[in-house]
Amino acid sequence: MLHVNRLSKTFTIHNLGGKAIEGFRDVSFHLCQGEFLGLSGPSGSGKSSVLKCIYRTYLPTSGEVAYTPDDGESVRLESMPEQDFLRLRHREIGHVSQFLRVIPRVSALDVVAEPLLRRGMEPLQARSKARALLERLRIPSYLFDAYPATFSGGEQQRINIARAVIWTPRLLLIDEPTASLDKGSEKIVIEMLRELKQTGTSMIGIFHDRELMQSVADRVLVLGNGSVPHGRA
Repeated sequence: MLHVNRLSKTFTIHNLGGKAIEGFRDVSFHLCQGEFLGLSGPSGSGKSSVLKCIYRTYLPTSGEVAYTPDDGESVRLESMPEQDFLRLRHREIGHVSQFLRVIPRVSALDVVAEPLLRRGMEPLQARSKARALLERLRIPSYLFDAYPATFSGGEQQRINIARAVIWTPRLLLIDEPTASLDKGSEKIVIEMLRELKQTGTSMIGIFHDRELMQSVADRVLVLGNGSVPHGRA
């Protein structure tokens, strides 16, 4: 469903006189439906930037990202019109970033329920599903109506995960979903990701813990210094 071919990203640092910094270079891989691909490599090898180029937070400098959506017509994510991509993202592509970014003064329950509400689910049902996810992720019920900006890092990360998985995206991009979590919460998140795989969701994920990543990933693509893939595990 996803083919990444010789993808590269170079950043221009304007406050350094226009200096060019290579984020990653010549990254290629494919992803099948229901498969989990892990991205591994040292800090600075471009793992997060690869995800951002697929999600189009960044536009790649060169290369191709071909995606086959649910309707079966392959599209080029890196070059399709912005509005078309936003519609596709809304329908099929989710992203878990390292940091929670939400509208201030919106309750945790509504932050998690929002993807379902945006897709037309009745509010009571959407909030019921959100409540069940928050309970499963061990968020105390007295925090459901609180604002996530006041939460701890681990609580915010669990809100982030719940919001991303509640609508069962077809493709999910995951950047360090367990970095701020205790072992018990890590186990719950891995269980949830395995359940998503069973529904057919395809995932690309970055984990700080290689053993944890291998417990859920079908394949691991290793990015080396210079960000050229040099192996699979």
